[in-house]
Amino acid sequence: MKKMLKTTRQLAAASLALALIVPAASAFAQETPSAGAQPVTGIAKPAGDNRAVAPSAATVPLREYSEAIGGAVVWNAAESSAIVFRGNVKVIAKIGDSVLKVNEKSIPLEEPVRLVNEKTIVPLSALNEAFGVRAGWDAAKDAVVAGKDDYPLLASGFINAWNKGNLAQARSYMNSSFSKLMPDELLQQYWANVGSMYGELGPLFSAGQSTSPVHRNVALLYQTEASAMEMTVRFDTYGQIDDLFLSSSPSGDDFIKPAYDKPELYTEKDVTIGDGALALPGTLTTPAGKGPFPVVVLVHGSGPNDRDETIGGVKTFRDIAVGLAAQGIATLRYEKVTREHSLKVQLSGKSLTANEETVDDAVRAIGLMKRTEGIDPSRIYVAGHSQGGMLMPRIIEAAKNDGLKGAIVLAGPSRPLEDLILEQLKFQFELVKQSGQPVDMFEQQLALYEQQVKLLKDPKYTVGNPPPGFLLGDPAWWLDIRNLYAGEASKNQKVPLLVVQGGNDAQVFPDNLDGWKKSLSSRTDVEYKLYPKLNHTLVEFDGPSTGAEYATPANVPDYLITDMAKWIKH
Repeated sequence: MKKMLKTTRQLAAASLALALIVPAASAFAQETPSAGAQPVTGIAKPAGDNRAVAPSAATVPLREYSEAIGGAVVWNAAESSAIVFRGNVKVIAKIGDSVLKVNEKSIPLEEPVRLVNEKTIVPLSALNEAFGVRAGWDAAKDAVVAGKDDYPLLASGFINAWNKGNLAQARSYMNSSFSKLMPDELLQQYWANVGSMYGELGPLFSAGQSTSPVHRNVALLYQTEASAMEMTVRFDTYGQIDDLFLSSSPSGDDFIKPAYDKPELYTEKDVTIGDGALALPGTLTTPAGKGPFPVVVLVHGSGPNDRDETIGGVKTFRDIAVGLAAQGIATLRYEKVTREHSLKVQLSGKSLTANEETVDDAVRAIGLMKRTEGIDPSRIYVAGHSQGGMLMPRIIEAAKNDGLKGAIVLAGPSRPLEDLILEQLKFQFELVKQSGQPVDMFEQQLALYEQQVKLLKDPKYTVGNPPPGFLLGDPAWWLDIRNLYAGEASKNQKVPLLVVQGGNDAQVFPDNLDGWKKSLSSRTDVEYKLYPKLNHTLVEFDGPSTGAEYATPANVPDYLITDMAKWIKH
């Protein structure tokens, strides 16, 4: 299992292909349930439905049942038995047996396993017990019907229908707004993109559930031909699918809590940033004791980050949150809009700039803290990591009426992002060459990016007049931040800054700190910190960082958090 989780191909190609086929769509409105929907029923039998749903004592065809819930079935002809794998459950149903073997246990059957018309027939109640689901059976359609509130079963049923090309059935799981954003052609193309990256879908490894003020989430982890694939299915309050998120790196269980994580020193509660169709769930971490407390709003780097800013075995924002809490400082962290509402954002028909992706939600989070009990509204800080640090001047400007006390730039580029990514690619190219691996494909990618940056830099192109043949995503996003020197943009601002940089950063190279210093040389309210061993995730690494070490569990060192706390308290 862990071998499957070590690496997963990046989905940039699939995302690009999706962007190229996305039709123009009208702006989404506040979510409304589909006609006839009942709260939290999903596709469970609604009132007035006359489908034949089998009672728990009925028998069902094993293969159809198992595949519908994400299992894989193997027939053992020598033993006249069917073997089903789903997650960590292995079920053996042998023809004629009166028990179902489940891992090391046996479940007695009300009637023996039978072979009828070349189908293995097994009592439904025993299968539900074996797999821990609440399923009914639609005899007319030979299909599983998910029990009320069985969200993992609803999610795996949706994926099974989609994988088999049954688009009408897949669509029945969606709410009306999401269904409108995903016409059949797009459903087919999206799944084809997934198939091109991962190959044939295999059995379900696991189905993890989580609940937020915005969505009920089911993270389905499948085995595929290429690697593990994690798809998060997001349900609205009516039990209907509201969005999907396909992770480029399935989350494992390798994270290790830092030594300074002491639960008795803090409390955490769910909060909601913004409202409407793109509201975001967040976590407010508050120190134990009597407030009001200063607070730091944490702003993500590039990509669809979660609230913890999870990268491999590292959770940078979670570490910072619990570390600051131990020193009497609250934090707010939240899901990024491109993660929580991934497809709604992509399919909205609107161009997404850095403001919609990052800045606007940061300002909403700051506003929420101003009116939150237990938080000192005169001591609100904001800390941006990587791209979030680069956009700090914009956040400060947009929140100029909110009385920000200070801002922290964590490994933020001081020079344009398009230039920095070119530097990253050249750095990675050298690593590939040194390793002795073939470089032809990498050379082509590097040449393509250089050509695209040249196109982007051409001043004749604007958001209203985008460059033709631009292949790096939404041109509006890139044109919006083109030639952005964050230090220069901060030169005349009055909010005190702490600028932090790792000396072992292979993404935002250490000399970016010099760019901040040069641009802000006339300011007296800026402090700089360089930590020689820290990589881009703000954890120590003894060898030269390449990014491969991100998969290794590690924590933000307590000395960085202590320096942040001292600066905030000074």
